[in-house]
Amino acid sequence: MAASLVALVLAGYGAAQSASPSWRNPNITTSFADRVSLSEAALNAAVDRLSGGGQFNGEQFGFPGNLYSQMAQFDIATNQTKYQSTVDQYLTLVSQSRKNFTDTYVSTNYGLNYGYAAAKAYQAYHDSKFLDYAVQSWWFGRTRTITQDVLDAGGKLAAKNFTVTQVCKKATMLGAVMWDSEVNEPSIAGIATGSFLILSATLAEATSDPVYLQAATNSADFIRTQLYNPRNIVQPFMSARQNTTGCQIAGDIDPTDSGLMIEGLSILYSITKDATTQNLLSDLLVAAIPNSIWQDGNGVLDYKGGGSLNLVQGLGAAYARNATNSTLHQYIGAYLGVQFNAVTQLATSDGTNIYGKSWSGPPTSTFSGRNQTFALGALLSAIPVGSPSDPSSSPPSSSPPPSSPKSKTSTGAIVGGVIGGLLAIAAVVALLWFLRRRRGRRGDTSPLTIEDSPQSAAVLQPFLGVPSSNDPPSTKDYGSTVPAASIAASISGSASGFGGSTSTSSQPPLPAVVSSQSRQPQALQPKRRAQAPSTTSPPLDTSPSISDMRSVNTAPVAAAPANPRQDSGDGQNLPTEQLVRLLNQRLQNRQWDEEERPPDYM
Repeated sequence: MAASLVALVLAGYGAAQSASPSWRNPNITTSFADRVSLSEAALNAAVDRLSGGGQFNGEQFGFPGNLYSQMAQFDIATNQTKYQSTVDQYLTLVSQSRKNFTDTYVSTNYGLNYGYAAAKAYQAYHDSKFLDYAVQSWWFGRTRTITQDVLDAGGKLAAKNFTVTQVCKKATMLGAVMWDSEVNEPSIAGIATGSFLILSATLAEATSDPVYLQAATNSADFIRTQLYNPRNIVQPFMSARQNTTGCQIAGDIDPTDSGLMIEGLSILYSITKDATTQNLLSDLLVAAIPNSIWQDGNGVLDYKGGGSLNLVQGLGAAYARNATNSTLHQYIGAYLGVQFNAVTQLATSDGTNIYGKSWSGPPTSTFSGRNQTFALGALLSAIPVGSPSDPSSSPPSSSPPPSSPKSKTSTGAIVGGVIGGLLAIAAVVALLWFLRRRRGRRGDTSPLTIEDSPQSAAVLQPFLGVPSSNDPPSTKDYGSTVPAASIAASISGSASGFGGSTSTSSQPPLPAVVSSQSRQPQALQPKRRAQAPSTTSPPLDTSPSISDMRSVNTAPVAAAPANPRQDSGDGQNLPTEQLVRLLNQRLQNRQWDEEERPPDYM
């Protein structure tokens, strides 16, 4: 029976990381140069339609922020500075009209879109002006975040006239970000928390400032402990009101929330190279990529009639950063190939460079900033797939190879099969030994039980779309909470599963009175080249640092390989307990119907 269990685990894990036979055209045959040209033409088409104030006429405030970050991302991917002056021009325009890129009535994620764009621009162009903009936006986001200061004050958040709940599911609310600043609105939003996560992580990567790393850690921890459903998918809204509605979940599952978490974890893994972060990312990828809620049977993204910017952007970050093992790396590349081919073949007409909402077609000649930036997510994320700078290649083409190297190809396949078989046998033997040893320790003959892996639950060390609706669910819409998969085994003496809480100094003063050297919100003078903010972090409290929390981790974490592509691509490199946990998770998942209302939270 144990051997059958191992075989099922290996088969299920391998199948979960292989391109589905039903996927539409996962192989990218468009050359690297042509992919760059397509992305550039789509960017230019969008820039040409910006108004004098840097907005898309008649569209929502957040969409141009996506475009600004995409221009910077294009230059990063192609090692250019083509769009530097354009990004500078439009960020300056928006900062003149909206302090910190927001106002009272702007949803949090829309404002953070511009901060993220500025952070990407700083990475691309190394101009301190962009860093100033990004830091302004980060401080704005922090004013809508449940920080340690808020918890220490008994749940008093300045932007709200009610007390926010401090603990849900026996875990802290530290790192949660409010949907907006409307004083009676209780919603914590996955999209707002995810947007703050990726901005914080990008600033941590760009500056090496531990304050930003801790902020990213806190938000990632909150998403994992409070917003995951039993299928490891991020849920959109949660009530923060400390009364009968507190801790309740609401809203339809949306790929945006999971996409932001994927990108955030990818950046955090790039910073820390922590194996547990990589495992958490891998679990989320395996859950999100094949999710039938947001795609057709052919694998083309189709959520409410359109694609998903943040999901493909998150997958693109995981791929470009090589944040997974080699098997998942190719799996992501194949899925991005499906989206790229659908967008370029079905969502646009030749020569127009205008992309429609549906990635399955038909194309349209009517421009929409939303639709264009969403499609650009697929175009830009596909640039590095199988590119000359990528040591791994795209998933193998279905076309037959030339006749001359056929014998070598056959020999290689045989050798690969033999090695794979030996590794599978080794895994079976290892699991049998482990099971026998564990049963011997327990001294009983009870049936085998599958427990959650302590490694997967261990302490974690450590982009930007729009919600499907402008309005968060009202309090009366909150349904029953779905408990996230338990990580209590990894939490010892702390409610945070990712690390100790570290709060920055007290709330910053109003933007108008802050000096240019401060990392607090400020109103930048558009014609003055600001100096880089001080790299000195605000005073921290005495809570354990990330490194301190690593030292008290209840489950030892093995160091991540220097080059994940060198891992065996068949899942053999994962711990046996991790494979068993994945099987248990999938068996549980088959009993869950996404269309059903979540069960009552007990």
